[in-house]
Amino acid sequence: MKKRSIKWLSNIIFSIFFLLIVYIGVTVFQTSKNPGSLPSFFGFTPLTVLSNSMQPHLQSGDLIFIKKAEFEDIKVNDVITFKESDTKFITHRVIDVKEQAGQAGQAGLVTKGDNNNVEDSMIVTKDHFVGKQVAAIPKLGYVSDFASGPIGFLLLITIPLTGYICLTVFERLSRKEKQHTNEEIVSK
Repeated sequence: MKKRSIKWLSNIIFSIFFLLIVYIGVTVFQTSKNPGSLPSFFGFTPLTVLSNSMQPHLQSGDLIFIKKAEFEDIKVNDVITFKESDTKFITHRVIDVKEQAGQAGQAGLVTKGDNNNVEDSMIVTKDHFVGKQVAAIPKLGYVSDFASGPIGFLLLITIPLTGYICLTVFERLSRKEKQHTNEEIVSK
């Protein structure tokens, strides 16, 4: 019973490490191929919150997931991510949907951080819109960012994975040796 629990727990830990390796690998590959775009997994884009402008809804260090959505389907109170520049993405709440002055017929979204006193100066258009927030995991963004770096990858992925593989190999070798010893005793 105890061995079964340990085996089950080790399989879960291995699965988590494997998924983390895949996540980091895909992220590094996608960002190296397309430096100006965000990595995406099955239509979901993971982002780390860097400021407290959306407190209490989101806090610095939270990992959020953005899903592409139709610009026309966005409503007041939706939390969206938009591109302010090529490298700066902002996640704020939509407080108004209106026609943008100076560009006839083009809709715009007025946004504001929950913790900010004033609305954003930029009106979000379809060209700047990235997606809608669908989920958040508190403080996991710190782990994700750390694991994406070389030291974090070594400490959180490579060393534990190597240890797991070594333990598995040792367990299988000791099992074969024990089986071989039992066969010798039976044959005598």
